[in-house]
Amino acid sequence: MPALEPFLTAAVLAAIALALLATGLAGFRLAKHRAAPQREALQTISALTPDSLRQGTPDSEDKLARAALIRLWALTEPVVARQRQLLDQNGELQRRYGQARALIDLMAEFNEVMQLAAVLDRLSSGLSRFFAGDGVAIWIRASQGGFDLAVKVAEDFPSSLNPHDRWVATVMAGDAGLILPFWLDREMPCMAAPLLDAQGQRIGIVALTSRRRPAYTAEDGAFLRTVIGHASMAIQNATMYEFIDTLSRIDPLTGLANRREFDRLLLQEVVRSRQSGQSFSLIMADLDHFKQVNDRFGHQEGDRALQQIGRLIQLVPKRATDAAFRIGGEEFAVLMGNTDKTGAVGLSETLRGVTEGARFLPTGEAVTISLGVATFPGDGEDAATLIAAADRALYQAKAAGRNRVNAA
Repeated sequence: MPALEPFLTAAVLAAIALALLATGLAGFRLAKHRAAPQREALQTISALTPDSLRQGTPDSEDKLARAALIRLWALTEPVVARQRQLLDQNGELQRRYGQARALIDLMAEFNEVMQLAAVLDRLSSGLSRFFAGDGVAIWIRASQGGFDLAVKVAEDFPSSLNPHDRWVATVMAGDAGLILPFWLDREMPCMAAPLLDAQGQRIGIVALTSRRRPAYTAEDGAFLRTVIGHASMAIQNATMYEFIDTLSRIDPLTGLANRREFDRLLLQEVVRSRQSGQSFSLIMADLDHFKQVNDRFGHQEGDRALQQIGRLIQLVPKRATDAAFRIGGEEFAVLMGNTDKTGAVGLSETLRGVTEGARFLPTGEAVTISLGVATFPGDGEDAATLIAAADRALYQAKAAGRNRVNAA
């Protein structure tokens, strides 16, 4: 028996070891089974993205894991909401930044031009860009009280507006409301505002129409008024520039163009005639014995006589290519585009006869006029030689007795 004791002891120990191993394996398997939901939850958490947080809370069979996920999702909801708010705010800031940059660029474009037509052209183009290619129209108040179309983009608009139209009156009052203009397809949204100058005077109407959007928003209207406000100074500057420019080109007594404008348009006509190969004629005219009119009746009557002559000369040119000028004290000129010498002489005879028959002096006496005619390029190949030829013809008419027409 003593010899068997070592073997029995070894067997017992082996049995115990096997029992412990089996117990360990069972425990490991049980622990592994119990930890599976937690591992699944950890995998879900480690794979989180902003998009997955916007979805519903994932489910789990394990109560503890499910509770942890629910708690986690509850904690992240404010973060997701804040992120969404920041994204919206960033989009709004980006939109406003884009508008600000567009306004800065538009103001730079305004600084490049001084004519009102060019300012309005840039304003309409800029508005069309701001509103993704929408149609834009700008009407300007005319001297008769109506509104004439100055510029349009992308769509067709009426050439004029009646100031008594309900829509026009409402827009000029500052609130177009829900009234649709008579010229608009009812399926198209419309937005309009009065056009202002720097003094706040309402000088026209700006209107937009769209085929891309269902309606214009209050923010769109506010931005339109902002753009018009920024354009108002450019409009004021252009209006003032054109007024001063007109004063620099017009004779204040007769309303005819002055010598500066005569020189400019004559050079322009020479260039145009050279390019087209068509002739044009120049008429130089001078009142006869005008010093005697001033001496006998005074300078006020002399000025009135000049004004009357200016009106008669304005009536003679009938085409857009014709222009009349006062180039000196009692000296006048007429440019006749696309006119040969025969046509210019005929018009000069008409002007001479009308002047002689007008009899606008206090005594009823006639004021007569002498005229010289020269034609480009036969009588002069540039502006200076053409003027010299017409002046010689005028001098010859005066030397031959005045109150007559002479051609170079």
